[in-house]
Order: sequence, then structure tokens, then C-alpha cells
Amino acid sequence: MPAPVHTRPLVLAALLVAAGVAAAEPAPGGLQPEKNLCADPAEPVALGSAQWNGWGRDLDNTRYQPEPAIRATDVPKLSLKWAFGYQGSAVSGQPTIVDGRVFVTSATGRVYSLDSKTGCTYWTYDAQAGIRTAVSIGELAPPKKAPKPKKSQRKRTLTHLDVQKAPSAVFFGDDKGAVYALDAKKGTLLWKTQIDGHPTARIQAAPTLYQSRLYVAVASSEPSAAADSGYACCTFRGSVAALDIADGHVLWKTHTVNEEPRPYRTSKAGIQQFGPAGVPVLASPTVDTSRGLLYVATGDSYTAIDQPLADAVVALDLADGQLRWVKQPTPPEAGAAEFDASPILRTLASGKQIILAAQRSGLIYSLDPDRAGEILWQIKAADGKAGGVEWGAAADHHSLYVALSGQSAQPEDTSGSLTALDLKTGAKRWQTEAPTPRCSWGEQGCTHAQAQAVTVIPGVAFCGSMDGHLRAYSTIDGKILWDTETAKEFATVNGVKASGGSLDQGGATIVNGVVYVNSGYGQRTGQPGNVLLAFSVDGH
Repeated sequence: MPAPVHTRPLVLAALLVAAGVAAAEPAPGGLQPEKNLCADPAEPVALGSAQWNGWGRDLDNTRYQPEPAIRATDVPKLSLKWAFGYQGSAVSGQPTIVDGRVFVTSATGRVYSLDSKTGCTYWTYDAQAGIRTAVSIGELAPPKKAPKPKKSQRKRTLTHLDVQKAPSAVFFGDDKGAVYALDAKKGTLLWKTQIDGHPTARIQAAPTLYQSRLYVAVASSEPSAAADSGYACCTFRGSVAALDIADGHVLWKTHTVNEEPRPYRTSKAGIQQFGPAGVPVLASPTVDTSRGLLYVATGDSYTAIDQPLADAVVALDLADGQLRWVKQPTPPEAGAAEFDASPILRTLASGKQIILAAQRSGLIYSLDPDRAGEILWQIKAADGKAGGVEWGAAADHHSLYVALSGQSAQPEDTSGSLTALDLKTGAKRWQTEAPTPRCSWGEQGCTHAQAQAVTVIPGVAFCGSMDGHLRAYSTIDGKILWDTETAKEFATVNGVKASGGSLDQGGATIVNGVVYVNSGYGQRTGQPGNVLLAFSVDGH
């Protein structure tokens, strides 16, 4: 059983909030204050039905918007409504839309609350590290009555009055392994918890919020550090933790590598090597409310020491984080590949529930949650092509929509495609190859791989390409209904000079007839950019 781990929220910020003062942390990278401020003050943020909250929109991580307020027949009429420019660097986290607000993060560490209709800015908050996660919005439960702290403890305690002032909060993680909660109305810091102290720890996936708990996956940049022959690889261990949303304390933390790393060999350069290590969690956890389980997809072991939870779908108990079952579809000796995408929980017409897991290898699995992840079917999404699923598939009530990218394969496959698979059998309904237009920035780094997560609404699946094109596909036959170029310059509502680039990682989010997407993810490969785009029918 994993031992509970407790960390202390950031104290100074808590005291500032208690005094009604915004946390005045310095902006990274010399960012300037935003100029396009909203004329009317922000109202409290309330959850509702018309929203896209967190990574997959729902606890099942389906990436399906059942009520988009736009019909499939209107999709070809989509045009730009407004564009917003990020200061400083490439875009990062996927847009979250709740109660008429757009919440976005950036690689510079700045978090924004924008008006969904006009793109004006309600507030910004500057974290102390870059952010690549989408945010989750949650209503804060009334905190339990706590005893009055002793005089010596008063400067170190986050009072429950602070939380009562904020009816809802914005939750996200940063590139240094810290998790934050901000007042959703004002953007002031409520608490900050350092969930992992490893120098390379980072939160890459959006936290998943369920009831009064925030489930956070921890990944790492250690593989990049290990590219240096002088680096003593590797000591990071992946994990998942449950945090109390009221004050950020850790209720439980479960590592995906059970043992502490130890010296186990010396490299050719004479550097001591450590292990076991690795097994990061790159995707948002999925909540199974009926079974009381949390489904987590894991990445590679960082060393030659095989790990039973690597490249697997893992089921943890929601209450205490104990391991309930693990399914490692392909053993390490058979060439296992990591899972970068969130597991999807779906209910078939028969009432039977399945877990859909998409692997970087291009293999897609249907697992039985009632039989410890037993494989119901598996299929190679694109026979004869290298690479596979990177950031996420989407599922409606009939099909799983899988975007394929071979950009990390050896040799690299620069093409891409979108495939629809039958939920019950895995049979291929259709497959549409990505068009291969000339990239607007030239030939260098030009690839047409489809790494971005898919988004689906009734009748239409949306998927971006590394060439900068966002496309809409008919869910019936895969026909491309709409194609727009985002890798170009845009006039922005906030006056920041901005252009788009490659479409990667977080996909489009759709609320109240508007399609929101970040363009310009260039943190690993592809063309960088710094723009958030909002599309609506005829731009209205």
C-alpha cells in the first residue's frame, strides 16, 4: 500500500490571499501586462453543461462534445471569430472553456482568463515555470472546520477562510512538478503544492478533478538530460497523486516504479548509472465512478531494468491509490511502446463498458474493466506505416477516431491519417490520409503527421496536422468537410504580434458553436507559433 505523502502549500501566497492581495510573483521572461482588458469585471465562475473542462471534457476522457451548438452541415462555414496572441514563446496547454471564460496556459508560465466572445483579458497569473497542461475548473467544497492554530503556526497555515472567498478554482501543474490552485474569478493564488521534488519532474497532463480530489500525473524531462553522456541516468520515478482541492495536501501518492533507484552499472564513459527509473505518466487519468477506479496510461522504463507497470494501462483505487490491476499488452522483450494518450472509458449499445487504449506503436486495444483489463480486441490502426498515436484519440457512441503520426518512428514517416474504428469489434470503418500541402514556412521541419489529439462532435471529427492545417472530417465516411491554414500571421485582439505553426498535443475544444485551438506547438519538433484561434460560423 502506498504511504500517504503530505506537502505544505505555499505559505506567503496564502497570506496574501487572506489579506485580499493578488500574489505578485515576477513574470518569467520579462512578460508585459496584458493591454486588452475586459471593460466589465469578471463574475464568479460556475460550472454548467455548456463547457469543455479539463483534457477530455468528461471523466471518461472521450474528447466528445455531445452538444456543440453547431451542426455538421454548418462546419464548412467556419471562419475566424478572433485571434489572441501569447507573449514570448510557443503555445502549450489546450483551451478550457467554462461559464463564458476561456482558460489557457502557455510555455512561458502565464495563465490567462479570457472572455469567450471577444478574447478580452479578465486576468493573468505568472507561474514560476512553463506550463504545458490544460487546466481543470472545480467548485470548492466548504472546508471542514479546523481548530484555531497556535500562535507559532499562524504564519504557516492556510486558513479555510481563504477557500471560502473563492467559490471555484483553476487547477494546473507546471514544468517543475508543482500543482497550483487559483481563484477562478480573480486569478489569485489559493495554494501551491510541490508534488515531486526531482529536478526533472514536470506535470505534462491536465489534472483530473472528481468530487473533492484532484488526480495528478507526474512525468519527467530526464530522457533529454540522459542524452548527455556525462549524465548519471536515471533516478526519476513516475507517479500519480490525489490532492485535496481545499488546501492542496497530498492524500496519497503511488509510484509507477516500486523501488528506489540504486547504482547498477557503469556507462562506457565511466559514469555511474542508476535504476530502476522512469515509467512517467504523460496523459490525464480517467475516472471510473462505478468501479471506484482511476485508469492511468504509462510510459517507458528509463533503464534496462524491466518494470511491470511500464507501457501499460494501470488501474488504481480512487480512495487510496492501491494497485488493483495492470495490463501490459506487449512485454518489453517484444518491443513494447509507451502510451501517451489517456485511456477512454466507453459504454457499448449492449451496456457493456470497455477501456480504449491507443499506443505510440499504432496498436489500439479494447480492454475489459470487469476482467482486470483482459484484451477484447486489438488492431494496428494503419498497416504498413510506422508510428502511431501520440496525444489522444476521441470516441463518440459508435467509433474511436485515431490520429496517426510517424514523426518519432525510425525511419521517420512524415505522413499522417485519421482512422475510425468500430467500438465493439475494432473493425476499420474508414481511413483518410492527410493531404500534403506545402508548409507555409518552407521545407525544413515540414511534416504532415497528425500528432494532435482528436476532438469529435455529432457527425464531425476535428484533427490538426503538423503542417499547421486544422481539418474537420465526416464521421460517416471520413470526407474532409473543412480545412483551414493556421500557420500564418494573424491580427490579434490584444495587439500582440502572432502567427500560428504546427498543430500538436492539445486538440480543438468546442463550446457554444465556437471551435478553439492553439496553433504553434514547437517545443520538440515542428514550427513554433503563439496564437489562440476561435472559429465560428461565418465568424459571428
